[in-house]
Formats: sequence, structure tokens, C-alpha cells
Amino acid sequence: MDNTLIDVKDLKVHFFTDEGVVRAVDGVDLKLERGRTLSLVGESGCGKSVACRALMQIVRNPGKVVAGEILYNRGAEGGQAEIIDIAKMDPKGKEIRDIRGKEISMIFQEPMTSLSPMYTVGNQIIENILLHTNLTKEQARDLAIKLLDQVGIPRADRLVDEYPFRLSGGMRQRSMIAMALSCNPNLLIADEPTTALDVTTQANILDLMSDLQKSYNMTLLFITHDLGVVAEIADEVAVMYLGKIVEKSDVYTIFNSPRHPYTQALLKSIPKIAIKREDLDPIKGMVPNPFRRPGGCPFHPRCPQAFAECKVLVPTTTQLTPNHSVQCLLYENFANRIATEQKQ
Repeated sequence: MDNTLIDVKDLKVHFFTDEGVVRAVDGVDLKLERGRTLSLVGESGCGKSVACRALMQIVRNPGKVVAGEILYNRGAEGGQAEIIDIAKMDPKGKEIRDIRGKEISMIFQEPMTSLSPMYTVGNQIIENILLHTNLTKEQARDLAIKLLDQVGIPRADRLVDEYPFRLSGGMRQRSMIAMALSCNPNLLIADEPTTALDVTTQANILDLMSDLQKSYNMTLLFITHDLGVVAEIADEVAVMYLGKIVEKSDVYTIFNSPRHPYTQALLKSIPKIAIKREDLDPIKGMVPNPFRRPGGCPFHPRCPQAFAECKVLVPTTTQLTPNHSVQCLLYENFANRIATEQKQ
């Protein structure tokens, strides 16, 4: 794990409700490398945000991490790397609270609901700085102003005392970025940070995050369903469907040589300027009800390439190249699996 910041192994997050158990994250494997950007993509409800919340142990009730490992490499101490398992930590314990907001930070999807309307933007940034550093209130305030100026907020020395509802959507999002960067985190998780912004502001936010990543040399985990954003910002891409990573590779391979039918369908569904509305190629069907998940491959009811075994067998991960993996029976030698199951 020399260059690996976080290694997620077989992560499972389930929600225990009166109607049944929702397997929001059902066996996710991810590796986050230092200084690189991994983009997590997929339709709404596929488990992207829940998986990322699990990295900070902030999954809301009735959700719970039921299995798997989240191995976090905190760096070298005495010449040896200190690797801890976040999945085993108490969500309310001191150990995870020391990491949350300091070493791992998150920019949430809607800044208006993430920032308290009762406190100024500056107070909320200063609170995080005081919680994780030994700075005085005056030094924390100076740092907050510096951070707001760094993320492109004009007259930061004045707007530090403004309330969130007095700022525009883009300004609130920049304030959230400033708060997330206040303690120089090793990992920044961005949960669809540009969804509610206009195109110009979105481009500015993406450029800002790219510049800050280089300045702070941090790892970026970017959650989105906008493949245009993925092409601009990502080094690697993980495609998620119904709680599983169905394909993972570098951004060039995903766009030029996708292998999973779901990834291919996502790329085909992107609107193009040259085509008419009736020529759009959407993904057929709907995301299944979480309480009635299909057997076998979770994508088979919507897959144009599905065959009989897809309804029965759950695909395992097939390594196509050292940097490209896929979960699909099209690339798996499943004849031995069928013979073994028949003998049993």
C-alpha cells in the first residue's frame, strides 16, 4: 500500500427497514491512490453516496456497515506506514472524529442544506479549524479568510461574516470547498458538487478543484452522473450499478473501450448536438426496486446482451488487463462454476 491511500475491500452497507433490508452497497472494492482522481459514476440510487459516506462513518440510520474493510494508510510513523480499518471504528468515537473533517473531508451535494443558516460562513469554517488544530481564534479567522480568497470569493474579509442564505449557489459551494480544505485533508470526497450550478459556474468549480488538488497534493473521490465532468476531471473511473462496481479502469479506456453493457449504454445515452430528440438512445427499463432485486446479474433485466445464465449466476470480477476489471458473464468462464454447482 505504498502509494495507496485507501483500500476498500468487499464493503457492504445495508439499511434495515420495516419493509426489509436494502443492500445499498453490496461488495464494493476500490483503491484510492495518492494525488489521483477517481470518479464514481452511475444512475441515481446505485449507492455512490452511501459508499462514500461509509469512508467517513457517517451513514445515517437505519444504515450500517455490515461487512468489509476500509484500510486507510495514514502515512509513515517511525519508518512504517500506519494502516487502520475505518470500518471497525465506532461512528461516534474519538478516533474517527479525529480523522473526519481533518484527514478525510467531504463536499456535499447541496451546500444550502450542509451549511447551517444560523451561523455565518466564517464561524462554520473557523469551528472546523479550531477542532482539528492548535490555532487561536484570531489565527483561525485569518486562515478562513485566506481560504475563502483562495477559492475565489471576492472581498473575503467581508463575506466571512455573511450568512449562507445571503450567498449565491456558487458562492456557497466555494465556501463548502474552503471548509473541506481548511485542515489540508489527504482525501477530498466531492458528492456531485456541481449538480445545482449553471454551466459557467460548474466549469469554474471544476477548474478550482483541479488546481487545489495539485496545490495540496490530495486524493480526490468525485461522485457524479455527468460523464462530461468525468472526462474533464478523472484519472480513473468506477461504474456502479445496484451497489456493485461493474467496471473499473482509467478514464481513457472507459470512454474508448467500455466492456460492460451498462457502461456502453451510459455512453450511448449521452445527448449529441448532431442528433434529433427522437434519435436518443436511453437505457431501457428502470432501476429495480431495492426490496425486489433481480437474481443473477443485477443488470440482466435491462441488458440487451443478456442470456439464460445471466438470470442465475452472479458475475465475479474478471481482470481484462492489469488496469481494467469488469463484472460480466460475457468475459467470464462460467462453465466450471455451473458444473461445480450441479455436483453440489
